[in-house]
Amino acid sequence: MLFFENIRIAFHNLRSNPLRSFLILIGMAVGIGAVLHVVVLGKMTQQRIDKRLQQMGANVLLIRPGVSRRHGVRTAESTVNLKWKEADELLEHSAALSHAVPVYSGNGGLVYGNKNWSSQITGTTVDYQFVNNDFPVEGRFFNQDELDQRRRVSVIGSTVHKELFGERSPIGETIFIKSKRFTVIGLLKAKGESWTNPDNQVFIPLTTAQERLFGAAHLSSILAKMRSSEDFEEALFDIETVLRRSHRLSEDKKNDFRVRRQDFFLQAVQETNQDLADFIIVIALVSLVVGGIGIANVMLISVTERVREIGIRRAIGAKKHAILTQFLTESVILGILGGLLGITGGMAFNHFYIGEEALILWDWVGYSFAICAGIGVVAGLYPAFRAANRNVIDSLRYE
Repeated sequence: MLFFENIRIAFHNLRSNPLRSFLILIGMAVGIGAVLHVVVLGKMTQQRIDKRLQQMGANVLLIRPGVSRRHGVRTAESTVNLKWKEADELLEHSAALSHAVPVYSGNGGLVYGNKNWSSQITGTTVDYQFVNNDFPVEGRFFNQDELDQRRRVSVIGSTVHKELFGERSPIGETIFIKSKRFTVIGLLKAKGESWTNPDNQVFIPLTTAQERLFGAAHLSSILAKMRSSEDFEEALFDIETVLRRSHRLSEDKKNDFRVRRQDFFLQAVQETNQDLADFIIVIALVSLVVGGIGIANVMLISVTERVREIGIRRAIGAKKHAILTQFLTESVILGILGGLLGITGGMAFNHFYIGEEALILWDWVGYSFAICAGIGVVAGLYPAFRAANRNVIDSLRYE
């Protein structure tokens, strides 16, 4: 019964100073709301990055030509030095690699009926789908026979599908790529945008791309898939050995090609995002500390204003622990109410700002309540002890 009586008294005292109580609650709410918002954004970003990493293909190395130089000055142009046979040599000479897929990419216009669209045209081999996780959700990928015979078949990304066909199935339809007729045999699952749009692509056999569409004998890149992530150093050594020998580079010359892990960029983004989220959480926690200081200040003022009340309660038999519990209860209620306001406001803001896909992290909701209650306890301890230890006679004489 004493517990509920303390709660009733606490709410009565908070209502007696509504503006002061409201300002303290706002300070606590802003801190908690900011923490929840940052945590939700960080979690959603983490999920997007994890999904993108899975879609990109695990343990994949991207081998690209090096940049050209004129009179020792680096230009924006790439050298033309990667060949299809080098992809085969990599796979033959490296035990660390399970696949080595040649790729040639170029931009081109697409036409279907009266619709036009510009897309990236990627010529590759059958193994590309296994290396980069590009499996059709409708239809199929081209096969080895179509690759050998330079067939005009294509597998399109979801953006191309939307722009040319809308909601219609593209399978079996004819499109024109750089004014040449191609049959659509597959539709890829949407991957979503990152720093580029992987869905705005059309995949065709590499033989068709090089000989019938672009007239190129070189490659844009080679995708080399490692057997495991622990094989990175061995795979890198093998790639450098094979390509330097193929390009006839002497020991004093630098590599004229570049090797990058596909997931390094996203991992860097992930780490930067986490660092930024941690920094913002620290700032938000500082605002919570400020809110706790505000609660302590309010409680000290409350003790000063209610000196005679404290003296009367002590004079009629109230123990010190009863006085301490009363003021500590008020402080904790302030903290919990601020947390409740912040949680409600944070979730509402997330729903408005992010949309229906906004996550509700119930563990952090629980943490928020615990943090606010803890701040209420810490902020209320000194004022509560001060109230409980006031001299009864002095309190009764206080004006």
